Amino acid sequence: MKKVIFLLLDGARFDILDELLGSNSLPNLSSIIKSGSYTKAVSVFPSTTGPAYVPFLMGQYPGNVNLPGIRWLDKVNFSKNPFSTNANRSYVGYENKFFNDDIKKSFKTIFNYLPNSVSIFNEITSGLNARNDLTSNSKIFYKLLSHFFGSSLIDKIAFKKLINSFDNKKQFYFCCLYGIDSLSHIQGSDTESIKQLYKSFDNNLGKLRNFLEDKSTYEDTLIIITSDHGHSNTSEHFDLVEYLKSKNKSIFYYPLTFKKLYKKFDSSVMVSGNSMAHIYLNSNFNWSKPFSFSQHEELINDLISQDAVDIISYKNPKGDIIILSSRGKSLISDKESSIYYQPLENDPFDYSISEGLYDENQLLDLTYETNYPDAIIQLLQIFRSKRCGDLVLSANPGWDFRKKFELPLHKSSHGSLRKEHMIVPLILNKKINNIPKIRTVDIYNTMLEFLGIKSLNAIEGKKLDIY
Repeated sequence: MKKVIFLLLDGARFDILDELLGSNSLPNLSSIIKSGSYTKAVSVFPSTTGPAYVPFLMGQYPGNVNLPGIRWLDKVNFSKNPFSTNANRSYVGYENKFFNDDIKKSFKTIFNYLPNSVSIFNEITSGLNARNDLTSNSKIFYKLLSHFFGSSLIDKIAFKKLINSFDNKKQFYFCCLYGIDSLSHIQGSDTESIKQLYKSFDNNLGKLRNFLEDKSTYEDTLIIITSDHGHSNTSEHFDLVEYLKSKNKSIFYYPLTFKKLYKKFDSSVMVSGNSMAHIYLNSNFNWSKPFSFSQHEELINDLISQDAVDIISYKNPKGDIIILSSRGKSLISDKESSIYYQPLENDPFDYSISEGLYDENQLLDLTYETNYPDAIIQLLQIFRSKRCGDLVLSANPGWDFRKKFELPLHKSSHGSLRKEHMIVPLILNKKINNIPKIRTVDIYNTMLEFLGIKSLNAIEGKKLDIY
């Protein structure tokens, strides 16, 4: 029976993995690559844990399933009833329990097809038999231990549970490894301690391979090793909440959401990964009115002049997406059968793309090797979410958007449109024929094909030709 084992090395940087492979520091990974494949892929925006799992488990972009970040505000529900459980969310904390409920039910997960799968330290478990969520009762403890203290114990537990759960009747295993991501936030993402975690992963990978070979199942198993996002070191923190307060804004934000009991707000800040943020704005404390650029033009112009802010995007009244940076301004319009891109005042991404109509593959090809790989498609998909901010911000390298209440204070961040966060490693123990330019959303199609499953949903991405 064919199987897929998905090892999600959360927060792994492509460049560091490449460096360690080049110095022969990861012998087990090198052995797998020798008979398999090693390339890179483009993740999704926001490039952060949770939303960036959606491509792997659902074959969708996070905007498609209404999951625009790890924190969000729903302006419609907030305007109707700010105390509704669907008005706002932070998955960093007790509201994490709503993760599966918040995802559009019209989309299937791989667990809907294979409910007897195994899930380890993963939040997207819709469709999974509850008994196969092996860390449902322990994930909060181990994640907190990892988050606050950089403990790698969570990865040791994950591998142990993975091997102990092996069953000939189970076809899909999804195992999340958080050690690299957690310690990167605490120390910076390129320290020797971080590199040691890559080596520990390699050691555990060798044990897993030996186990599968002893069971004579290695050849029938597709092993996928990838990450949901990269990382880049953070030296400066531009706290968006404090900035908006300096503009005399009344701001709704986490963790002080209890203030809605006695206060009205004219704005909200929701940060993800700390290098991207949604800003929600209203008029005269009325959340039901649509966003108007003209009412907030002064604020937007001031924001884009800040050193921390790289990209600002918003929708105009026609539904087009406007992109601003200090380098220029452009427009994206979804024409259903194609995508219209128009630089208006130079190009905010420094792309060499002419005005015109393109398809998704063309835009990936044209932007793959730039500082903003696939940013046009990624902005289109995030604005599909009704929970998306009026303004969507992406930070400059070295900066993030949250300082107060961020414990421990981040020394490395992610979430932005920059290549440092969007490019992730992709390793398979099978060869990819004519390796194309790859998005992480392509992996879902590839897994379903390998397992002989036909999707009941229209899904994003293409199928990789593996053998």
